[in-house]
Parts: sequence; structure tokens; C-alpha cells
Amino acid sequence: MKVFKDFLQRNSLNDNEYNQEYLKVKQMKYEALLDMMIKFNTMPYESFYQFIDRRMKALELIFTAPRKWGEWHFNDPVKEIRVLPSGLGALKYVDGEINPQKWILENVPYTKVMVRFIILRAYPQKAYGLLTPEKFFGLVHEGVVPYVVRVVAYSKERRYKMDINLVNNEVMADFRWGKIPPRLFKRRSVQEYFIFDKIYASLDINHFPKMVFEAIFESDGMDREVLSLIFNVNYSMIENNVGVLIKHRVVEASEDGSTFRVIL
Repeated sequence: MKVFKDFLQRNSLNDNEYNQEYLKVKQMKYEALLDMMIKFNTMPYESFYQFIDRRMKALELIFTAPRKWGEWHFNDPVKEIRVLPSGLGALKYVDGEINPQKWILENVPYTKVMVRFIILRAYPQKAYGLLTPEKFFGLVHEGVVPYVVRVVAYSKERRYKMDINLVNNEVMADFRWGKIPPRLFKRRSVQEYFIFDKIYASLDINHFPKMVFEAIFESDGMDREVLSLIFNVNYSMIENNVGVLIKHRVVEASEDGSTFRVIL
């Protein structure tokens, strides 16, 4: 909390408004997947808020202490990301079944990627689009304080996703872990993901319908029964949130209204 208050003071921001959102994120219920270490302009830091308002030359995110072993169907087991302000970067990715020895000892080569940021929770809360790292850090100079971000990286073969709680310095497990069988998860092509990420990052709607949007996208079509199981809500709430997505013309329903699909 002290690091965050120091950040607010450096940037002359109103404590009450930003602290309220900070505390909401601090108390969020989610399953932590990985811890994160940070190097900014080659120097190690304990928190994003120690440097997030400064000019970026290079950023390195190192992920440690995985909480889950076996196959990772809904998250990407990325060990490290290095990125320049333009978004050009490289990452280390552990392929296949994950176990403690493999995570620590396997010498994973770097894969060239293009990196973008999506702000999931911030103050002020709105859609900021698909951002290069330089634009992401530049937003802070305009008074935007991010609390949860999604880092997406695109190689020629696949797209990688990391949802990072900046307040707790943790990678968050995907909301589908333990809720649905992996057979209902369909990984898309890099091109499809890039289009999806641009739409997702630009949708100025609440967080919950965005999660519904993502669940429908990474499937062959979802019905309200499965969606209600994932989010543990009743059919009426699912239909209301799908209605928001239909209104924004990013989701369509089957003729009988039983199945939903994403429109790209």
C-alpha cells in the first residue's frame, strides 16, 4: 500500500478516488496462478507502481512459483517476457505437461513475439484499446492508473495471454479452470485472436459481459447452460449479458436462441 501511495503522491493524484479502486482489486476473489518479478530498464523492482509513471526503455516480466501442474488448457505457461516500447519482444514458454522439475530446469529458448497490453481494471474505468507498451505507460501521464492488465503476445504460430494483478503482483488463473472440461475450450488462430483482442480491448462495457464474450469466442458455440455453469449465475443473468454483446453486434444467437457465437 505504501508503494501505491508513493506513486499517487509523485503524480499528484486524488488519494480517495484511486485508493477505493485499489482496495477493490486488492480484495478481488480469484485464484493466483504465478508470482511475478519485474525488471524495468534493467533494474529490479517489487511493484509496477515504483516505475509505471516513468519512461520505458525495456521491460522484463519473470514468472515463478506455478500453483498448477499438468496440462494448462486455459492459461499459457509463460516463464518470461522481454519487451521494448514498440512492442517487439521475446518470451520463454514451457510446452506440454507442466511439472516442478520441468518448470525450473528446462532450458526454454526465446520465441520472437509482438506484445500488446489491454487494461482490464483501472481508474478511470473505460476501454483504452489494444496498446503498445509505450502507449500503456504513456496513459499514466494522463491520470490513468491501471490495476489489472492483460498482456498478449503474438508469435507466428500462436497467441499467449497473461492476466496480471498489478496490485498483488500475480498472474490470475483463467476463470474457466475447474469449471468446464478442456474439450469445450477451442484455441483460435493468431489472426483470429488479434482481431478478437482489438474488439475486446475496445468494447466499453462492464467486465462481466467481456468474460462471457471471451468464453463464447473460445468455443464452437456456447449455450446458456454451460455459461451459467462457468459463472455460477442463473439463466436470466446470462441472457442479459449476452444481450449486451448482441446489442454491440459482437455475438449472435442461433435461430432457436439456444446457442451463441461470436461475430468477428
